[in-house]
Amino acid sequence: MVSRKYASDYRLENIEGKNGKIVTKPVYRGDLFGFLKPTEEIKRLKTIFIATTVIEWCLFFLSLLLNTRAGRTMYVSLPFLAVAFPLLGQSDGVWTFVSTKSDATRMIKDKITEKLISWIFAVLFFSFCSIIGHIVFWIRNGETVIDAVFLVLTVLLLFLSWNLFVKRKDLEMKKTGTTVLPEKEDQ
Repeated sequence: MVSRKYASDYRLENIEGKNGKIVTKPVYRGDLFGFLKPTEEIKRLKTIFIATTVIEWCLFFLSLLLNTRAGRTMYVSLPFLAVAFPLLGQSDGVWTFVSTKSDATRMIKDKITEKLISWIFAVLFFSFCSIIGHIVFWIRNGETVIDAVFLVLTVLLLFLSWNLFVKRKDLEMKKTGTTVLPEKEDQ
């Protein structure tokens, strides 16, 4: 389903479907976009984004498996658990980025250049908030070794999301063309 923001990029066209019946389908008629970077660099970026997202998920679940006092403290665990939601959005954005070939629609461009970056920033923000909670916990209660391991995993999550956030400039896209409208419109 197309959201209202992108509805003007589509046009309803009558197409002959199975069994010879006329079917009305939306057809994209908007601008097409391509990456500014060369193809080899985009392939390398796709590998980096996939690997980093998988590692972030592994760090997240590994941290959840640890039974720590800091992990049972609300101001440490709530921001850390909130990382799961933007990490899901980041995974969806990375999937879109990886599956995009040459020409992308405006909706796909926005998902890669805007939404993906905002999800990555949210992961960065919530992991930073969890680290602040770790510092407060350490000042109030002291750190045990397992709490320190949990803190290190959270710092690694922060570092990986920062690394992806820095690479946001490499995801820029430019307009490569527009889909051609037929000369005669259906009445």
